[in-house]
Formats: sequence, C-alpha cells, structure tokens
Amino acid sequence: MQALVVIGRSYDANNKELFLTCRKIVGRTFLAHASDLSAYVSPNGSKFWIGYREMHNVDICFFRSFGAGRYEQVVKRFGLMKHMENNGTIVVNSTEALLRVRDKYSMVTALAKTGLPIPETLVTESAHWAYRKTKTLGQTVYKPISGSLGFGAMKFKDADIAFNAYKTLEALGLPLYIQEYLENAKRDIRAFVIGERVVASISRVASKGNWKANIALGSKPKLLRLSRQLEEMALKASRALGLIYAGVDILETRNGPVLIEVNGSPSWQGVKDASGVEIAGLLVKHVLSLIKR
Repeated sequence: MQALVVIGRSYDANNKELFLTCRKIVGRTFLAHASDLSAYVSPNGSKFWIGYREMHNVDICFFRSFGAGRYEQVVKRFGLMKHMENNGTIVVNSTEALLRVRDKYSMVTALAKTGLPIPETLVTESAHWAYRKTKTLGQTVYKPISGSLGFGAMKFKDADIAFNAYKTLEALGLPLYIQEYLENAKRDIRAFVIGERVVASISRVASKGNWKANIALGSKPKLLRLSRQLEEMALKASRALGLIYAGVDILETRNGPVLIEVNGSPSWQGVKDASGVEIAGLLVKHVLSLIKR
C-alpha cells in the first residue's frame, strides 16, 4: 500500500507528522507540493508524477492544500486531484469537500442550509453596499474569502474606517466577506472531528491585546470536554460539508453557541498539546479502516 501527502507552500509540523505517520502505518509514502504534480491521460490509461518521478498505485492521498497561485494553477491542481480520485485513489479530504470549505461563502451557505447557527454574513464586491450593511451590523469582521489561520482578518468598530478598507479591497479585485462580530463570547472552541467522532476539543484564549483566538497567532489551548449539544453541532457541520476530518470552530455566546468556521485541512498541534491525543495516528488509521470496509 502507498500513500501521498500533498502540501501547499509550507512543510509545517502537522504535515511532517502526517508524512512520518503514514510511512510508519501505511508503508511507502510520497510527499509533494501541489505545484510539483503532473499527470498524463490517454485512451490507454493515466500516469502521475512528482517532478520527474512517476508514482504507481497510490492508495491514499492526504490533500492538505491547493497551495498559492493563479486561478488557472489552482484549477489544474483541483483537476489533478479529481483525476486521482477517479483513478481509484482515496483523497482525504475529498477534492470537492476541500474546495467547498476553502471558499467561506460556499461553506457558510452549506452550514446555514442544515439549520446550524451561523453569524450574519454579507458577501459582495461593492464597498458601498458593504458600508451600508456594516452600519446596521455594528462591529464587523472582514475575512479573506479563501484565507485560513486568521491571517488577514480585520475587525471594525467604525463603519467609515471599514469603508476605507473596503474601497482598497474592492480596487484590488477582492470580494468582501463580512460577518457580524460576536461580542462577549464565553469561549472560543475548536473541536477536532475524525469520521463520526470528536476525538479532542479545546478552548482557545487569545493573546493579550489580540481579538483573534487562532493558535497560529499565539492563542493558548486548554483542554475542554464538550457538551453533547456542542459535540452534535461539530459532527453535523462536518457531515454537511462532506469531510472525513475537520477542525470545527464554535463560539459560545450569551445567546447560545454559534458555528464560526470549519477547516478541511486543520492544524492539530495545539489540540495535541492540550489533549495528548495523537491526531495523525488516529486519522491515518481511520482512513485505512474506510479502505477495508
């Protein structure tokens, strides 16, 4: 049996651990940047390469990132992963599911359709329309529509200051993904889902002076046991997006829990440090169990 771990720009601690775990549990494992993959298709079959090295009979592909690039490059990478799926490789998370969660707009509409509680959200390309909505929402948060780890997110208290930022983003050709800012949240929660189980969960405390609670931005993780309600919310969100594994972010507010985001290629070092759970091992073993069914 053979595995492939596809990464974007960064060979971080999570990707390294997943690669080494695959080598230990699965056997022969390739590691590749998404941009280094090539494919050939003909009436006689398909072939795949990492650089000039041909890959044969890849059973499992852990698809961690499309990587950075132009639209056409991302389309090619998406197509190549789909090609591998159609050729019999189990891609985790699936190409369609990962694309859905990388696009926050598609993600939030899928979550809303299932009845899960989400923040009020506006998606537009008009700075003037965003300004009008910001005045009614009060404090708002702008997020890059395909960003992660909290990078690039901005909070605005003043609609006129927000408008200046919106105009700049509009001029750069970037869509505006804007959500209400949920004040006085009791806890910021990350639930890590594998299959039909929440294998570990944490609360995150933002670093001093920072409103973002992402671990990548310095927040401290604390082990947390979820209530049955929150556990079901995390599982329902993962199912709605078709994910085999997911990082589900929930805010507990005075009006009840709100589902903020779902990550289809989540980092797990903070969860692992707080809980002691070997996430990579559980993930690889779960995917192997899907093959054996």
